[in-house]
Amino acid sequence: MTREHASKGYKVVTGTSATPYAFYGFSVLADTVVAAVVAPAAGNPEGAYDQDTAGTAGLAFPAGGYYPIRGSSITLTSGKVILWKE
Repeated sequence: MTREHASKGYKVVTGTSATPYAFYGFSVLADTVVAAVVAPAAGNPEGAYDQDTAGTAGLAFPAGGYYPIRGSSITLTSGKVILWKE
């Protein structure tokens, strides 16, 4: 993590509804299970972004970790994360 992580903003997600937000990664505040991540809607300056969105469904992420997974929306089954604004 560097000071640039919050240079554009962030969003804390605690519920189980789909949360639309353009993010480039997330930090896990409490043990979390992800129901779905939607691939980024915006273009990527580094080229095409190859994301296995189906592969994130049902994955458990332990508290304290940072995951550089980009997305335009996330849905949690349980837990609490901070999304870092794209």
